[in-house]
Amino acid sequence: MKKIISLVLVTALLTGCSNVNAEESSKAEIRTVGVQTVEANGYGDILTVSGNIVPTHTVKASFKIPGVLHNVTVSEGDIVTTGQTIASLDKVDYNIQVKGAEALKSTAQAQTSAAVAQREAATAQKNAAAIDIETAQLQLDTEIPTKIEQAKAQYDLTKASYDRVKVLYEQGVAAKSQFDEISAKLTVDENTYQQALDAKSIAESKIKAAQSQLNAAEAQISMTDAQVSASNAQIQASQAQLDAAKTNLNDTVLTSPISGVVLQKISEAGETVSAGYPIVAIGDINNVWAEIGVTDETVNRLTKGQMAQVYVYGLDEFVTGVIDEINSLADTTTRTFPVKIRINNTDGKLKPGMVCRAEIPMDNVESIFIPIDSVIHFAEGSAVFLLNEDNTVSKTSVTTGEITGDKIQIFSGLQSGDTIVIKGQFTLHDGDAVQVEQTEEETEITEEIQQTEEETEITEEIQQTEEMKESW
Repeated sequence: MKKIISLVLVTALLTGCSNVNAEESSKAEIRTVGVQTVEANGYGDILTVSGNIVPTHTVKASFKIPGVLHNVTVSEGDIVTTGQTIASLDKVDYNIQVKGAEALKSTAQAQTSAAVAQREAATAQKNAAAIDIETAQLQLDTEIPTKIEQAKAQYDLTKASYDRVKVLYEQGVAAKSQFDEISAKLTVDENTYQQALDAKSIAESKIKAAQSQLNAAEAQISMTDAQVSASNAQIQASQAQLDAAKTNLNDTVLTSPISGVVLQKISEAGETVSAGYPIVAIGDINNVWAEIGVTDETVNRLTKGQMAQVYVYGLDEFVTGVIDEINSLADTTTRTFPVKIRINNTDGKLKPGMVCRAEIPMDNVESIFIPIDSVIHFAEGSAVFLLNEDNTVSKTSVTTGEITGDKIQIFSGLQSGDTIVIKGQFTLHDGDAVQVEQTEEETEITEEIQQTEEETEITEEIQQTEEMKESW
């Protein structure tokens, strides 16, 4: 009896195994895949871009004049303040220029002094001649005419008396002594009259001589005025030359135009440098920029004043910044638009050249995110396998976006409610038939059902065995 029961159980078990093998064989052509239904959810996009820390203000300090570099007093990394001496040129040539300009100015000043003295002498001569002219002219106008008239009247009167006495003397009426007396008086009056006439000629001659002296003095004054003007112009020119020489001498000392840190020491002592050639580069790092580059799809979503978190790898910490500049012209090499995020750096922890990562919160948008592994990259582009209602799959092209953790953003190709393959997709082809892998919850329920069914079958077999025992 026991052998019969055992045979029945073995037969039942073999039958069960045979059925299972048959089912597995029938399913060998159908691949099992894991799927997921996609949904568009609100997404707070965060733009993450790598960049570098740079100074907000960089100056390449240079001399205004050429020369031999005598000394550079700073080194890279030194902190400098506005007006601090950072370099100097050899001063020998510029000292010579100053002394030469001073000598030229002294010569011009001496020439001016001599010309001024000549002008003063000519002016005195002119004034004296003018006085002589005025005096002589006054004599001609008043004194001399009066004297001439008086002398002539006296001469005429005496001449008339002389003529009368002469006639009487010739007639023997007048005495010889009387004639001699009148003759002598006539001679005196005639001389007096002639002197009066000569005084007029002398005065006129004095006027002519004084006028000549006056003209010569005026010519001398004009000449000395020209000399004074020329020498004054030389003084001004030499003064300008002296000022330029002194300025050049002062410019042999180079001072820092800003307060900051020495970023680069470009020239060394002993080098001959041209005017404008940079000696050191100085950056203002009280405020710094995190300089990044963004794509053309992103640049118009950014605004000045927008907050950003900047992770600085060298410090292993985040700092807060504000978008300060957004360039409207893309970089010709990277084809990205430069964006500068201003960061306060009064503590000086941020150094130019540090590598950083900027994280900028963007607008909240509806977007689809799927597991990054579900996207397959083909030669023609990225794609996913979409599950159809008839349990076949279709290869669907998608456009991807940002990566967040193990998820990737889908810009186009999918919509909410689509079911995609997220497991087993790498062995699929377009149009393949698949069966959907059960979820853990579904697997647990199935296992519970199978266990219950197995227990029921065993119970039924036991009951059948008992019944067979009773019948036997």
